[in-house]
Amino acid sequence: MKLARTLCVAVAMLMAARATPAAAEQDIRLAEQDIKAALLYNFLLYTEWPPPQQSHVIVCAYGRDPFVARLAPMAGRTVNERPIEVRSVSAAADVNGCTLLFINASERTHWPELRAQLDRASVLTVSDFEGFAANGGMIEFARINNRIAVRINAPAVAAANLVIGDRLLRLVASSGGERR
Repeated sequence: MKLARTLCVAVAMLMAARATPAAAEQDIRLAEQDIKAALLYNFLLYTEWPPPQQSHVIVCAYGRDPFVARLAPMAGRTVNERPIEVRSVSAAADVNGCTLLFINASERTHWPELRAQLDRASVLTVSDFEGFAANGGMIEFARINNRIAVRINAPAVAAANLVIGDRLLRLVASSGGERR
């Protein structure tokens, strides 16, 4: 019996159109990045980490990723009375201090090394490359019909001693998601 349970939800994507197709594509990409950053914050709100917890919530973006700039507004906000710190990390050895680790699709080739480094660590892993959740990642962003979809790999989350809160799961389900 396949243990992996994947939840998908299509989250409405902000679509801004400009006069040229290139500008419209750029606007869509920027809107998509903003939505992903907002979703990461919600993942922090509705995920429980085991004790002892660090004094700060540390959100990391792996590699040379321009997405880290989208995460900057999160710095200084709080989650469960703990301030958020945003970091860019470029080595597998640096990811163990992260609370949440975002791996951009362009860094896909580093996932096996990162996964080995994080084995059983309580770090919520998120990426936007296809097959991330199927390959041991916890939360995968995908695009389905011009919408951002979220896939959650529940066994990977449980193996890291993390708990995705019912509120997040209900939000996923009530937004028209499908269960796999």
